[in-house]
Amino acid sequence: MDSLALILARFQFGMTAFFHFLYPPLTIGLGVLLVITEGIYVYSKNQDYLRITRFFAKLFAINFVVGVATGIVLEFQFGTNWSQYASFVGAIFGAPLAIEGLFAFFMESIFIGVMLLGWNRLSAKAHWVSTIFVAFASTLSGVWILVANSWMQSPRGYKIGSNGIPKMTNFWHVVFNPYFPSEFLHVIAGACEYSAFFMAGIASWFLIKNSKDMVMRKALKVAVIAGVIIACLQIVLGDISAREVVKYQPTKLAMMEAQWHSQRYAPETLFALPNNKTESNGPQIGIPGMLSMLAYMNPAAKVMGFNESIKYINHKYGLKLTPAMFPPVWIVFWSFHIMMYLGFYFAAVMIIALFLLLKNKLYDSRKMLKVFWFSTFLPLIALELGWFTTEIGRQPFTVYGLLTTVKSVSPNVSALEVGLSLFMFVMIYITLAAFAIFLFKKELNERLKGKDELAGEVSNMAGAKAKEVLS
Repeated sequence: MDSLALILARFQFGMTAFFHFLYPPLTIGLGVLLVITEGIYVYSKNQDYLRITRFFAKLFAINFVVGVATGIVLEFQFGTNWSQYASFVGAIFGAPLAIEGLFAFFMESIFIGVMLLGWNRLSAKAHWVSTIFVAFASTLSGVWILVANSWMQSPRGYKIGSNGIPKMTNFWHVVFNPYFPSEFLHVIAGACEYSAFFMAGIASWFLIKNSKDMVMRKALKVAVIAGVIIACLQIVLGDISAREVVKYQPTKLAMMEAQWHSQRYAPETLFALPNNKTESNGPQIGIPGMLSMLAYMNPAAKVMGFNESIKYINHKYGLKLTPAMFPPVWIVFWSFHIMMYLGFYFAAVMIIALFLLLKNKLYDSRKMLKVFWFSTFLPLIALELGWFTTEIGRQPFTVYGLLTTVKSVSPNVSALEVGLSLFMFVMIYITLAAFAIFLFKKELNERLKGKDELAGEVSNMAGAKAKEVLS
């Protein structure tokens, strides 16, 4: 494979994760919030919470449908550009992906139909149970996808066969590989954080139009209470996840922190302009000793630099990697740091919103409502930057320590073919995103025009009852 094709293939590997995880996080997190809002309705009989659930269930359905379409497109990439990768991991990935498709996805597909069509056919508690199953299945689907991805980060439970292909020796070691627990908690918390901001942003948009909208006031309240818990917890979970990088992927840590040379009292770099050619950062702002402290709970601990970490990996896996085989450090550095800064921003926004909520000033604070509306999709950007850090930071490996990108790509694929397929996939995903945004806007505008489905049903029922009494 020529060098341009390899560069495009590496970029495509990162873009695959970027586009594939555009929709599942909202499906997972919003499902949890729907369980909360409908549960409040079931036990309080407050119709406003039923209206919240029914409205956001429509947005959930739109996101679910588009997400399914993106998953189908992803499968084609294994056969077009990543056939050698698919052959290598097939014996391992077969079980978790089969469970995800045959059990979790089917459960989610069945119960989402019950949830969307069963409003007037089931009792309140029975319908709530269907919503719980949808949320559970969405999360379970994410579990098995994360099992597959985390195995690529820290492969366990396998042995290399005579044909050079890994074969599963222990299913549970594959599932509970060292990377899985922290990655699962970090990603699921990120999905819930995104969904809390999504609900808060949508509710804020309606409140900017009409501050007396009691339904959206309650929606914003739920989003803020859930969001402040998740946003603060996510900072802790992000730190735990980074510690796994320290243990198993020293090259990724070095790129995340632009740590070129091994040193004690390593600084936590807040700003830098990494330069691969000079192996330096130019202008740099950092906190002395903080990286050593965060990584090893000891400010005097030695943190491996980029070049030493490559030597360590070469010795551990018997390879001959060079710095030129790794992606530009600035990509991993900035994707990680922007994600980190956004995480602190989300926590700050939710804490301020909670303070205003307790002071009963949130709903009339147009500045805060505009902040939420502006921030609606920022957590999604943070999630995608996290996946960029995870996937591009793992390069030049697709399976860490076992399979490199150059050995993963389909044989005899030219740069033109990789580029055209990448362009095609990107255009498909953009088209699907535009379709989703169009449908989201349509639902928002219909509600803004006063087309309350639940109110219409109540009115029809009242009219039918009146006719029955008169007759």
